Amino acid sequence: MHSVILRRFGWCALLTAVSAAAACTSAPAQAQHPASARASGVPQVPGCSTQVTAGPALVASRPAQVSVPGDPTGVAASPDGRWAFAALSQGPDGGEPRIAVLSVEKTSGRLTLVRLVTLPGSLTGAWGMTASPDGRLLLVAGGAGTAVLSLPKLESGTADPVLGVLPTTGAGAFEAAVSTDDHYAFVTAEDTGDLYVFNLALALQRGFGAAGVAVGTVPLDTGAVGIAISPDGTLIYVTTYRQVGPYGRLWVVNAARAERAAGSRAIVASAPAGCQPVRVVLSDDGQYAWVSTIQSNAVLAFDTATLRQHPSAALRAVVRVGSEPVGLAVVNGGRTVLATDSDRGLVAASSGQTGVSVISTAAALAGRPALVGLLPAGQFPRELSYDATDGSVLMSDFASARVQMFGVPPAAGP
Repeated sequence: MHSVILRRFGWCALLTAVSAAAACTSAPAQAQHPASARASGVPQVPGCSTQVTAGPALVASRPAQVSVPGDPTGVAASPDGRWAFAALSQGPDGGEPRIAVLSVEKTSGRLTLVRLVTLPGSLTGAWGMTASPDGRLLLVAGGAGTAVLSLPKLESGTADPVLGVLPTTGAGAFEAAVSTDDHYAFVTAEDTGDLYVFNLALALQRGFGAAGVAVGTVPLDTGAVGIAISPDGTLIYVTTYRQVGPYGRLWVVNAARAERAAGSRAIVASAPAGCQPVRVVLSDDGQYAWVSTIQSNAVLAFDTATLRQHPSAALRAVVRVGSEPVGLAVVNGGRTVLATDSDRGLVAASSGQTGVSVISTAAALAGRPALVGLLPAGQFPRELSYDATDGSVLMSDFASARVQMFGVPPAAGP
C-alpha cells in the first residue's frame, strides 16, 4: 500500500476501474425513489448500483475540527472523553504510520493536536482503531500487524505507549475488536479473508511473541474488513466485500469457538449483504446489525436472531443513502444510524456530494422512508466514533486531512 492511490483510497484500490464498472448498473446518479427498498413488503438484498439518494441538508451542533499531518482513518475517544485519537496511515511525505493525539474541550468546542506517536515500522499502514472495553488499551490495525498501545501513556505523553504488535504479516490487518472480558483480540485480514484470533491477555503478560498468543484464524472470504462484537460478547460479526460481483457477505462467528482455535467450525452463519459491504455496527441491545454497502449505496439492517437461524430471511431494511457509504455509528440510544457518504470515486457515477447520512431506525425497520437528512463533511469522510455520554461524534475526513467533532441532531424523521 505504497502508491498514491492506495494511500488515498485504501482497500478500494484493489479493484480495477474495469471490474468496478462491470459490477455496477448504469442507473441515474440521482435516483428519485423511496429511501427503503422493498418488494412485496419484503426487503430485497441490493445489488451493485450507481443510484444515490441525498437527504435534505442538516446542521450539526457544536462543530469543531482540526487538521492533521496525514490521512486520518480510524478514530476513537478516551473513556472520559477528554482525549481523541486518529490513525494516520501515512503523512504527506509518505512516512511511517502514526497516531494523532488530540485534546478535547467540549465546553468550548475545541479539538487540538497535542502530539504525534509513531507506530512500529513493521506496520504498513494505520486503519481501524478500537479501545478495549476496560479503557486501558488502544488497538490499531495496520496491514502487517496490529499495534497495541497504552491509553494512559498516550494521554500523558511521558513514555513510549507502544506495548507490542500482534502480527498478521501479508494478511492486510484492517479492523480490530477486543472481547468483552479484554482477554482476546480479533483482527480482520482484508487480503486473505481471515479473522485472526489473539490471546491479548497472554501477550501482555508474557510478551507478544510468546507461544499461544497467536491462537488461529477463522477463514471467511476475500475482503474481510468490518467487525463488531455482540453486547454479551458471544458473537462476532464480520463483513467481507470480495473483489468483484454483486454480493459480499455478513458473517456470524461464535467467539468462544474462535478462542479455542476451532477455525471454520466457529462460523455460525452468513448471508448476502449487498455489493461490497465494508462496515458493521450493532444496535445497543444487539438485536440488529447495520451494514454499509459501498457499491450498493445503501445501509442494510439484519435481525441478528434470524441471521443465526435462517440467514436468508434476516434482512429487515434497505436504506438508500449517498455515494459509497463507509463508516457507521448507532447513536441517540439506537434511534439513529449515521453513515459516512464517502463519494470516494469507486462507483462510476456519484452524487458529487459527501456528508453523513442520518437514518431513523424506527422508520427503516417499519419499511418507511428513513433518510432524515445529510450532515456536512469534508472530502472522503471515513470513520465515526460516538460518545454516548454527551452525544458527540468524532469523524475522520480522510482526503481533507482533518478530524471533526460534532453533536448529533435529536432523533427525528418520518
